[in-house]
Amino acid sequence: MPYPAAARPAAPVGPLLHDIFVAAARRHPDRTAVEVPPGPARPQRASITYADLAADAAAIAARLSPLVTPDARVVILLPRDTVTLYAAQLGTLLAGAAHVCLDPAFPDPHLAAVIADAAPVAILTDAAGASRLPDVAAVEGVEGVEVVEVAAIDRMTSIPSTSPSTSPSTTPTDLAYLTYTSGTTGRPKGVMIEHRSIVHLVASDVTAFALTPDDRVAQCSSPAYDSSIEETWLAFASGATLVVLDDAAVRLGPDLVDWLARERITVLCPPPTLLRMMACDDPATALPALRLLYVGGEALPQDLADTWSRGRRMVNGYGPTECTVTVVRADVMPGQPVTIGRAIDGSEAHVLAADGELCISGISLARGYLGQDALTDERFPIHPHMGRIYRTGDRVRRMADGTLAYLGRIDAQVKLRGHRIELEAIDTHLAALPGVRAAASCVQGDGPAAVLVAHIVPERSDAPPEAVALAAALGAILPDHMVPRRFGFLSDLPTSVGASWTAARCRRSKRGPVFAPPAQRVRATGPSAASPRRSPPRSTWPRTRIAPSTAGPSRSSIPTTTSSPPSAAPL
Repeated sequence: MPYPAAARPAAPVGPLLHDIFVAAARRHPDRTAVEVPPGPARPQRASITYADLAADAAAIAARLSPLVTPDARVVILLPRDTVTLYAAQLGTLLAGAAHVCLDPAFPDPHLAAVIADAAPVAILTDAAGASRLPDVAAVEGVEGVEVVEVAAIDRMTSIPSTSPSTSPSTTPTDLAYLTYTSGTTGRPKGVMIEHRSIVHLVASDVTAFALTPDDRVAQCSSPAYDSSIEETWLAFASGATLVVLDDAAVRLGPDLVDWLARERITVLCPPPTLLRMMACDDPATALPALRLLYVGGEALPQDLADTWSRGRRMVNGYGPTECTVTVVRADVMPGQPVTIGRAIDGSEAHVLAADGELCISGISLARGYLGQDALTDERFPIHPHMGRIYRTGDRVRRMADGTLAYLGRIDAQVKLRGHRIELEAIDTHLAALPGVRAAASCVQGDGPAAVLVAHIVPERSDAPPEAVALAAALGAILPDHMVPRRFGFLSDLPTSVGASWTAARCRRSKRGPVFAPPAQRVRATGPSAASPRRSPPRSTWPRTRIAPSTAGPSRSSIPTTTSSPPSAAPL
């Protein structure tokens, strides 16, 4: 049954993100905040109460506070299947810093690039991470960052009543967290989110979904992706329990239905691909406890909408990382056309021309990209009528009832099973490999059959590089979801009349040249993600009437999870 729109009073929401948790811990000290069910490498269930999590967070905050100045960043390198991850996130916020979460499954060069760019005052990690960091630091020459093993920090004995006195200057316009996304140059870029933006989303979620302390919210996403933020705070804002799905659970396929039922999950935030992988014909019967299904990260197919929306509330969410996880959302009803809905209160959705680009304005917008002012100005321009906006690169249509229908990308970014990928980043790294003259990557196939592939122009057509070698080389520097699963070889890439090569022709193709899959699985293939993207020229505004949407509910892109660690990574 759907949640009643306003059956219970909304939980109080403070001006800073961690204030929400502090209030919940004082209201529900003995309730379970985070639970990690048993898994292949964990025979025992782990859990922590709100009181103990608050005490651990306060201890971490006390350890970090001497290092913190306004807008300081703290990198967190911890696995998702430990309650310590959440204490580290909260402790960082309490200390007045912004957290940058990294997944230990990422290869050393990716970790090094993010750490070098974030310039953190400290890195919170465990023993495995600490032993790995010297090799990571050597990749980029990172020096002087304090490494703190969270297990060595003694727990506090009381819950702080407010933000600690060590960070009295923290304001709603200070940074709460950074999420790194792939960049067209091949290096990740840090999206800066302020407290006011994420607190506004949490307040919107509290009003829209009215969760209670009895809810059990599944954590589907890796902490490296912003979708995990909304999942976490759906639980924390209401005193509910966050139940962690590790990588093995996410890959259970049809057996995930039994896992969800056994864990009594009431709130699930998956990408549509995860629903497809579960192959459940009657979710209403199989999962009677599941009351809220909050999907995002990919276009929602009509058949999945019809199957999964029966017997529960289903919401389709949309939002780039640059718009604080979710900025547009819609309720999904059986037999009704799927839309992405309307903008959440406090933000507006604008459409440039008929069936044109979706632009967002309002409190949901990120501050920009860390250390990249020119790119920030390009992607967040000042429009003469709409003010500061973010150009999403997504094409939408405004329906007669004012809702938005997603039509696809207009550029070279892709989403595949929830992960956002800049194809040009893959192309850049491929072109730098020995034996490769040029490269153009793309996604071929639809739904669960979609696969990331790469078109390669070899330097020597008679001796092209081995597909397995290309995959291994990329796997050593990029996350697993950015490594193509197939490689095709061409004599040349398609070119325009002006002689510039046109990757779009390759990207649009459903079938390409004969592809050679790698001879062996260089890395475990967990859920991946993709969907095209590159912002159009900022100066070319279509001469059309701009029609902002009315305010309403919303939700953003939800990545699934990261895959298992690369074989070469020293964990």
